[in-house]
Amino acid sequence: MRFRAEITNPSSFSRLIGSLTPLSKLATLKLKPDTVHLVCLSDGSAGCVQVWSQIAVSSIFDVESFRLESNNNNEIYLEISTDALSRALKSAGGATQVIIKLAKKGGLGPQGTGKGAHPVLTLAITSASRAGRSLEITQDVGVKVKKQAEVDAMKEPLCPTPDVNILLPPLSTLRTVCDRLKTISSTITISANRRGEFRLRAESDEANVETEWRGLKHPEAGPDDEPPSQPLPSPSTFHSVTVDAKNLLKFLASYSIASTTIACVCADHCAIFYVYIGDAKDNLQGGVLTFFVPAVSRDGDDD
Repeated sequence: MRFRAEITNPSSFSRLIGSLTPLSKLATLKLKPDTVHLVCLSDGSAGCVQVWSQIAVSSIFDVESFRLESNNNNEIYLEISTDALSRALKSAGGATQVIIKLAKKGGLGPQGTGKGAHPVLTLAITSASRAGRSLEITQDVGVKVKKQAEVDAMKEPLCPTPDVNILLPPLSTLRTVCDRLKTISSTITISANRRGEFRLRAESDEANVETEWRGLKHPEAGPDDEPPSQPLPSPSTFHSVTVDAKNLLKFLASYSIASTTIACVCADHCAIFYVYIGDAKDNLQGGVLTFFVPAVSRDGDDD
């Protein structure tokens, strides 16, 4: 198998991977001819946050230099440390060129590719010194090549049709509010209606605090929604789900790469967040991260 490409915007790719590090130490990187998929299953338990993302190859890599070959329909699946990849990408800040490739190192023989070699993603980073001389740095990130059967066993959560969809305010603002609400309660209740009203609420024996936004856009359907089978309730009716405050903050770590975010509330079941990444200045477009945040009961136990 073979993978090699030039990363067109290392800083944006670094922020993307960095936004996943609070969720999980490991991620599955699925490389396909046209798309890159990143999957994080947090701690792997039933009540964990899950991220399923799909990003156009052209959003991350130079298409002309992109080479992907394997016996599995030219697809490669890798398990990788989110923290290690994030640190390697951070070291590429200000680089004039970053080449990433799949290689084998650490074994016997020439260039360490013999017996005992293990797969790594190698980042060949080229930058310029203040004197204008070319500097080259190599970063190796260990990976595990996953089999098709392992990837097929990973399934997105089954969720009911959302009760309401709403376009969220800037995630940086929500992150600040949720940081404060977390000091009141370990859970936060998310509520929204079809009039464009959105609420975050924390309750405890000592205090009840609620923050509300109005005038938000209400998409008629989320990216994967089906038409409702029953008449819709009044537009002013709020639909709510209570989630773990820490889980909500893990999702909000994506604020640095989000351009637009749609929240879908499945009452008392889960919240689904579609984070559309990048903007014109980042040149990281054509991708969406889908966060599944499960509901919990008010005492913090999973529903």
